Amino acid sequence: MTGYITSIEGKPSYQRRQDAWKAMRPFWQNTDPELIDAQMCRDYAHQRSAGAATVRYELLQLSTALKWGRRNKYTAARPEMWLPETPERKVRHLTHAQFERFFDAVKAPHARLYVQLGLYTMARPSAILELTWNRVDFDRGLIDFNPEGRKQTAKRRPVVPIGEALREPLEQAFEARQSVYVVEHGAKPVRSIKKAFQAASERSGVKVTPYTLRHTGAVWAAEGGVSMAMLGQFMGHDDDTTTQKHYARFSPDYLAGVANAVRRRAK
Repeated sequence: MTGYITSIEGKPSYQRRQDAWKAMRPFWQNTDPELIDAQMCRDYAHQRSAGAATVRYELLQLSTALKWGRRNKYTAARPEMWLPETPERKVRHLTHAQFERFFDAVKAPHARLYVQLGLYTMARPSAILELTWNRVDFDRGLIDFNPEGRKQTAKRRPVVPIGEALREPLEQAFEARQSVYVVEHGAKPVRSIKKAFQAASERSGVKVTPYTLRHTGAVWAAEGGVSMAMLGQFMGHDDDTTTQKHYARFSPDYLAGVANAVRRRAK
């Protein structure tokens, strides 16, 4: 597992897989790959205090690491893996009242800026934390979330407009900047915003994660009548299939044409 994670250093999934292995290590680190079977995977799922999606992701990572080990001749093991069923993905978003309660509880300036970027750009957490000022074009009113030299992946980082509500806080942060990073603390880039979110969640009584803001912005846009095609482009989806799946039902006209087409006819 360590060798596999090292082999993907520099790829977008590197940090997430490192974090996953920290959680997985106590159960798996001393396990002989030859002994892994479906029951051991079920035992892992039973003792792991996490949702089905997380457990499935971690077991898939284990399977991928074993395949890497076979390719590199570290093991010949081909265990029978068990995976929990893919859970139905629910979009957790905030109401306007919940957002205001949470935002009022966010104290640090860098965290408040992050929250506004997360809501108004719907960008993924890593894209926000890696954003530098040279990719914020105030004259044209655009933010390019994809650093120069980074190849676009399935999690595409788009160029998005600076919305009216975001421009003022972004300009204020630019005037007060102490580094090249948009989200900074003590003139240094912020590697993780999770602690600030946890503290604000406790103070406000509204549980929010960085990803909640992406979903919240998308739901509010859908409720405002934005088309799924436009929303998908804004969020960096390759097409609007994913967008439709998660956000179409929040549109005020969702399936209205179907419902209104069902009519009784006079005899």
